[in-house]
Amino acid sequence: MSEYIFERSQGETNFRHTVRLCVDKLNKAHDLDWSEIIEMLGLDCSADHLRKKGYAFKEFVENEEIEKLNSEEDITYKETTEILANGSYKSDKLLRMSNEDAKNPEYILKAHGFDVDEWELVNAKNNIWNVYSKQDGVQQLYSSKVTVKPKVDGFNIDRLLERISQRDPIIVDKPNLENASKLLEVSLYDMHFGISSLDFYRNHLNEIVHKIRSRKWEKILFVIGQDLLHNDNFKSQTANGTVIEKVDMEKAFDEALLFYETLITEALENANEVETMYVAGNHDHSMSYGFYRTLERTFPQVKSESSPRQRKGFVWENVFIGFTHGDKGANRLVENFLSEYGKLIAKADVKEIHSGHLHTEITKDKFGIVQRTLATANKTDDWHEDNGFVGAMKRFQLFEYSPSSLDAIYYIN
Repeated sequence: MSEYIFERSQGETNFRHTVRLCVDKLNKAHDLDWSEIIEMLGLDCSADHLRKKGYAFKEFVENEEIEKLNSEEDITYKETTEILANGSYKSDKLLRMSNEDAKNPEYILKAHGFDVDEWELVNAKNNIWNVYSKQDGVQQLYSSKVTVKPKVDGFNIDRLLERISQRDPIIVDKPNLENASKLLEVSLYDMHFGISSLDFYRNHLNEIVHKIRSRKWEKILFVIGQDLLHNDNFKSQTANGTVIEKVDMEKAFDEALLFYETLITEALENANEVETMYVAGNHDHSMSYGFYRTLERTFPQVKSESSPRQRKGFVWENVFIGFTHGDKGANRLVENFLSEYGKLIAKADVKEIHSGHLHTEITKDKFGIVQRTLATANKTDDWHEDNGFVGAMKRFQLFEYSPSSLDAIYYIN
């Protein structure tokens, strides 16, 4: 049995209220007994007397229905919509639906003409409304009143998955570059797409492309992840469930994808080998992992390291570089990397550990291992503003290595 409305409806007289409860009692639309109806309505009569009046009320209603059926005019329902100051909508419609439909938010949204991908239901109230017409007879419909609000991110995961599944690999002929002997590291920490846009990063992208084209490289390494995206889901949460600024995640994902597709395509044309590495951040652990696997499918000829390990080591010639985001174990990074990669570090002439997270640039030398906290060019978001991480230089860093030395650091402002 659907939930019965015992209270007097708007515009319903006391008499009509009494008639409705009594007739619906006889029709078994609710399970109150006659004494409970008397107590609810404050009537001064016995239960048996009200029961007899109920049959008279029922005959009265049936005669009234017959008169309406014989009428030339149909009873109309005044449908309304209202736009509220906060951007929400109220809609009042007469709908034909089942009891199960009345409990289904998606069905109600569609019935009121709202796209379920763009709107969410705030509240709904559905009352049975009997309509009579000469043509169709008695119909049980619902007076449906809803309030809806637009989804903030408007994200459509089905549309995103469809886009990804339809992507064709980008194939670039592998060059055979003579006298290419250097490594370029492109590790852009804390980009936070969603807070910053592709248009905001357009000049940075151009500078990096120019650096890639400036010479022929033996290898170009891209370190991807580390808070590339601002949110980890479509509920404005980080990987730890912390609620933060609401951003357009579909736009952020697409723009980040275009950013890296541009760079990797350029790298494939200007380096003998291109490698990518996934490094998890604290904002977007799962989302950036899915992003990274999309890049893997897009560029199957690129060497890839996609494991979710917290700390990762990279070796090229006599160069060792450790990578981590920096939100975990920040005070023991050197010791932790020595514990995991001690033999590789010992053999290397260049020993570096690169992290981010703080959105500011810090360099330390510990046991001959240079530990760098890398800056970011990203805008300052609310969390870093609230925690005082402000005033830092807004820039990225690229690193150029020879087989046994760090030759240059390029600042991308």
